[in-house]
Amino acid sequence: MTKINENPSMPTGKSHISFSEIKCWKECSFRHKLMHVDKIDVFEPSPFLDFGTAVHEGCESLLETKTIDRQKILKDITDAWDKHGFGEPEWYEKMPGWYKHAPVEEWCEWATNMWNDVPDFMNETFPNWEIVKAEEELYEPIEDSDVKFKGFIDAVIKVPKKRGKGDVYWILDWKTSQSYGWRREKKQDILMTAQLILYKHFWSIKHNVPLNDIRCGFILLKRGGQPGKMCELVTVSAGPKSIEKALKIMRSMIKMVKKKFNLKNRNSCTYCPYKDTVHCT
Repeated sequence: MTKINENPSMPTGKSHISFSEIKCWKECSFRHKLMHVDKIDVFEPSPFLDFGTAVHEGCESLLETKTIDRQKILKDITDAWDKHGFGEPEWYEKMPGWYKHAPVEEWCEWATNMWNDVPDFMNETFPNWEIVKAEEELYEPIEDSDVKFKGFIDAVIKVPKKRGKGDVYWILDWKTSQSYGWRREKKQDILMTAQLILYKHFWSIKHNVPLNDIRCGFILLKRGGQPGKMCELVTVSAGPKSIEKALKIMRSMIKMVKKKFNLKNRNSCTYCPYKDTVHCT
């Protein structure tokens, strides 16, 4: 990881922004202020977060070494359940109505099935693929700004072109999902796709690779999916218009945050961690 010497140029006390910050600001600029400027921490443990982190670690290992320490990572999952009480009625009975409780053994089975499916899925989806980099860090200047863009790409692979010489590069991001994957609206939501669009833009600049030689997509890993069908590629359209749209959102975010212009978006309250707290009423 690159050691970064910060010369703060944002009210957040940093000289860079990340996509998660952009997404947070776009959903509700007041929430962004509470979280990233005021740094009010109301974090609550989540089985989805701990599970996703563990599955991600396993997938990264598979891509880099073709092996995985299943015993260690599955223990990480069970340890998280024990630590936070995710398996206790006192915890899951206070969850929203959409939350469906499953014992930790079932979560571990999902993780195992995902890892079992990844090698064949990669080989079938990306014939003759080679790993370029897992967990590649971006820390790139933003044009006409004193702010930099920071991010971590889950995986970059290359695949030989079907015609002509050279390779096509794929920027990939692992996402765990429900058994049916993502609905069409989510697949097309700019607040989802902009992540990989920006990664593509800045990775292209970093490595001087033409945009036409770069593709990007999310690999969905489906909790409760059928073995053999646990993975799905969701490609992201990242042409010039899409890139300019994502860059416009990013520039607007920088401008408004610097001006300390923070408005509450009441349409974004449902799952907000600050809802009904002293910080936002």
